[in-house]
Amino acid sequence: MARAAEAEGALRAPAVCAAAQAALARAEAEARLQTKRRAWSRDFAEAGLLATRALEAAHVCASHARAARDLRRGRAAQALSELEAGIARATGLARHVPDGEGIKNEILKAVLALGEGRTSFDRGQYERAEEAAARGREQIRSSVEEIARFIDEFRSGPRLPIWRRWVQETVRLSEIEKRTVILVDKLRRQLLVIRGGEDLASYTVDLGVGGIATKTRAGDEFTPEGRYEVTEVRGPGQTRYHRALMLNYPNEDDRERFRAAKRAGRVPRNVRIGSNIEIHGEGGRAQDWTQGCVALSNQDMDDLTTRVEIGTPVTIVGTIPDGVLE
Repeated sequence: MARAAEAEGALRAPAVCAAAQAALARAEAEARLQTKRRAWSRDFAEAGLLATRALEAAHVCASHARAARDLRRGRAAQALSELEAGIARATGLARHVPDGEGIKNEILKAVLALGEGRTSFDRGQYERAEEAAARGREQIRSSVEEIARFIDEFRSGPRLPIWRRWVQETVRLSEIEKRTVILVDKLRRQLLVIRGGEDLASYTVDLGVGGIATKTRAGDEFTPEGRYEVTEVRGPGQTRYHRALMLNYPNEDDRERFRAAKRAGRVPRNVRIGSNIEIHGEGGRAQDWTQGCVALSNQDMDDLTTRVEIGTPVTIVGTIPDGVLE
């Protein structure tokens, strides 16, 4: 019964363990009864039989308890593992949502629930660990739903037709002239290299601190959107960021949009349009950190620079519309 108690039999197999405890109590009661009799009239046969039954019941109790504990341990371990994976996915998706403080708070609550669950698991409190994981999963579900709503709205926004036209024109140019072109999808944090309609490479990118918002002026730390070209290829020692492809931002379209924004009062009259937009290395940080440039890991940047040259077209859009590249 002590070993059954160590396996938390009363909690994990209550019916079986209650029967074992009752059998033990009957054996003890019979033994006490015989002990009170005179020595020559004592008969412990019934007590021994009851004790044997109690022992058998206790073995069953301990076995059930250990099986239940192992099942709970496995379920709790799986729940915590799933929560950890969910947090990682939600954290990655949260990069897509500007000013998503509510979403980040939900993810933080899930992280705290994961920590609580792990502590309970280490203490053998598998039910509590599973309960904590369930709370965390609900918080992740809520945050992912909010992210999905934002992405759906973003992908159906008013700039979608412009992005579609830019991508289509760039791909058509690649197919007609058999040229290598670069497409940057800010929402997906993805850079594609295409030649003649064939996908050559795909890289994960980091963006400006502002994330997927559109650049309007100098210092806003947003990554611009538009059709550009590589004006210079810089190698190690020529840039702070391992390697760099310099872009012709701002081009005439950018300047015209900037002048229109000033006339409409969307940007102050004393600000500049900005410059020095690059595709460069030192990325791969899984967060947006640049001042408006597109950053790749150094390894990806080494590969990318072998595929491009001065004059390579670069099109940056909020997102590549579905079906355009099919």
